[in-house]
Amino acid sequence: MELFFEISFAAIILFSVYRFIHILVKMKQKIVLPASDNELAVIRKFPQKIIKAPTYSEQKGGIITYVVILVYVITMFSLGQFYLEFYWTLYLLLMLPMLQFSKLLNMFAITDEGIICGARFIAWRKMKSFEFVLIEVNHRFYGYSTEVNNQHEIIIKTRFETFRCVITSEEMMGKLRTILSEHNVAELKITEDVIKEEGGDRELFY
Repeated sequence: MELFFEISFAAIILFSVYRFIHILVKMKQKIVLPASDNELAVIRKFPQKIIKAPTYSEQKGGIITYVVILVYVITMFSLGQFYLEFYWTLYLLLMLPMLQFSKLLNMFAITDEGIICGARFIAWRKMKSFEFVLIEVNHRFYGYSTEVNNQHEIIIKTRFETFRCVITSEEMMGKLRTILSEHNVAELKITEDVIKEEGGDRELFY
């Protein structure tokens, strides 16, 4: 059992390192959207603040924090292998800071190959659907900011994951809808103007 946890945790670390390198590479690609400060100002990865440009200089704080967490986890894991008596519960504790990776990079951008969302990159071929959800009084983001209230959240779904971002401009919604549709990502549209209950009917448009 101990060997199983060691192998599994080592695999998780290697996968996290791969994802980090992967997102750094994708950040070097040409950004299609947002292409200006005005477009940056109407997109929010977190409801409290607008995104920053997907560049190393703008994301410096998140990148440094990401590296520090990786180095810490790898160091503790290595010490556990050679010097300390590690139990499976300690591996779970080491995973806690790794769960914050997706929150470290405050960015959302579209490239020719896919979408950068936080610390993740989603290739076009992996996207199954998207939809715009109104941030009304029952929405979890309602009340965080007056700029967010009554705006929209874009939800992009792959086979196993869901990615979200707040959009505070009708023009930006139109641009995102056009680009996603051009890459054959199906849009889920709410069939009523206002749906007060979750799980309301949605129609799939291609």
